[in-house]
Order: sequence, then C-alpha cells, then structure tokens
Amino acid sequence: MIAITADALFAGNIAGNKDKNQTKLISGKVIDKISGEEIAGAEVKIGEKIIYTDLNGNFSATIQTSKTEAFVRFVSYSDSKINIDPFTYNTIVVELKAQ
Repeated sequence: MIAITADALFAGNIAGNKDKNQTKLISGKVIDKISGEEIAGAEVKIGEKIIYTDLNGNFSATIQTSKTEAFVRFVSYSDSKINIDPFTYNTIVVELKAQ
C-alpha cells in the first residue's frame, strides 16, 4: 500500500498553480513618431488592464507570461496595436503618429 500525505498533495497543488499564474513586469515608453517627444497621459490597454503613461511617457504593467497585445491611444493620434513578448527584456517603445 502507498500512503499519500497531506504535505505531498499540498505541494503538488502549489506547483500546479504557479505554472498557470506566472507573471512578468514589463515597461515601455510612448513617444511621438516624428518629434520623438514623450507622450504623457496616453492610454495603454493590456488585456483588461488600462494604464496611463506618466509625465515622461513611461508605463509599466505586470502581465501573464504569454504573448499578448497592447492597444495604445491618445487624443489626436492614430491608435496603435503592439505585440508583447514577455520574454524580451528590452523596453517597449511605442511610436504614435499624429492624425
């Protein structure tokens, strides 16, 4: 007969949940495509999260460790869609084009 302890089951459950819920912090900057100036207050939507850039155009978010998309918009600029690879360690730079 094989005995299974509560500790073994508990440890297995934690490992199973950890794999499903791994996250990573990503960061980026939103700039004007022509001038290169930072855009403060741009909306960055990743999944159900909505984040706004700071005064220097920077943003950061915690995302799941799977490829995902972000939608970036700001008044009087064309919307932009970017693909995010969570295993890239570079800062994401989003260039918005004025309308």
